[in-house]
Amino acid sequence: DKADMDVEAFEEGYIAAILVDEGGVAQVGSAVALMAANKDDIASVAAAGPKGGGAAAAAPAADAPAAPAAASIDAPAILMPALSSTMKEGKIVQWAKAEGDKVSAGDVLMVVESDKADMDVEAFEEGYIAAILVDEGGVAQVGSAVALMAANKDDIASVAAAGPKGGGAAAAAPAADAPAAPAAASIDAPAILMPALSSTMKEGKIVQWAKAEGDKVSAGDVLMVVESDKADMDV
Repeated sequence: DKADMDVEAFEEGYIAAILVDEGGVAQVGSAVALMAANKDDIASVAAAGPKGGGAAAAAPAADAPAAPAAASIDAPAILMPALSSTMKEGKIVQWAKAEGDKVSAGDVLMVVESDKADMDVEAFEEGYIAAILVDEGGVAQVGSAVALMAANKDDIASVAAAGPKGGGAAAAAPAADAPAAPAAASIDAPAILMPALSSTMKEGKIVQWAKAEGDKVSAGDVLMVVESDKADMDV
């Protein structure tokens, strides 16, 4: 079941270039727009294009070999999200849920320390925490699995025993493994990436841009509306 979801900005700046128009589809982790930190840099960033100093896009999860299903048990992975366009890894400050706990969409799962600030990370779907793979204080690459969920309480033990390769969503290749793009005259030009709005989402369709090229963006502003494969939720 697909639904449209608002995607908010993590940082302030200006929309320098929209790379994927309304109606277009982009892989999770790929750049859909470029931002300029300063208004005077908009033209330079737009001219440089997506390779002009923007954050390297993570390899699409669809390119990773799918993990074998563990007896067809529904066991989505909880992935380390990208909480800013420059974030490559995150530190788990605190788990708000323990193994065995019931999770509902919108529940806070964990507190993550990014390169910006500590932020709550919410669940996109319901289920049960089957296994925590990265403990508090641990660091994980963006897109890597930090925990496994079981759709049903009876499957918790099976999912935990199967481990991260037991049917969980394939983690996206860390963006750090991608060759760094050369900086465009040292202009700060973070990319806006297509977020993973669920653990099973591989690509998203941009239904509408809420900002136009040249517009000022503040943290928390809605940037775009994305069609995902899950329920409505602000991100």
